[in-house]
Amino acid sequence: MKQLLISILLLFATLSGIAKAGEKIAVQNWVAELNGQVNEAYTVNGPQSSFGMFCSGEQCLFYLHQSLRCTPGEKYSVLMNGPPISSALTMECTQINGNLFQILKPFDEVLKGIQNGEAICFAVALQSGAFAVNRFSLSGANVVIRRVMQEAAQSKFQNQIPPTPAPQKSTKPDIKI
Repeated sequence: MKQLLISILLLFATLSGIAKAGEKIAVQNWVAELNGQVNEAYTVNGPQSSFGMFCSGEQCLFYLHQSLRCTPGEKYSVLMNGPPISSALTMECTQINGNLFQILKPFDEVLKGIQNGEAICFAVALQSGAFAVNRFSLSGANVVIRRVMQEAAQSKFQNQIPPTPAPQKSTKPDIKI
């Protein structure tokens, strides 16, 4: 599973320039960048903090991108809080193109957290004993995330459709009148 996650993130790093060339949709405080196999939904909170979902093919994950330093491959605890849910999550630090992202798990728990409410907060314990808190607007999140997940589902469906066979040339001789 970890290898699959790393492969997805490396694909994201490789294809991130391609995603920018695709369709871009903004709904309130959220943006979707769609490009078939590589799709992303995100919102920002200041110049160095973002929260979003990335899908490569049919595999999707939620991430935080913040100014905190972490060690790639290490797992940390994070508290998620919003009106519909409060939950303890795990985040794994991953480096992509020189930037540190924290992959949030479990996916379904984060998905539940964004479905209702106006905002969601993430609190990360720091070595100093304090917490770093990031708050993100959910205005537009449901529409944009739904669209990105639809693209991922369509990608899965398109990968399952067998190619249409080429018409076969008849071995019977043509009839001439």
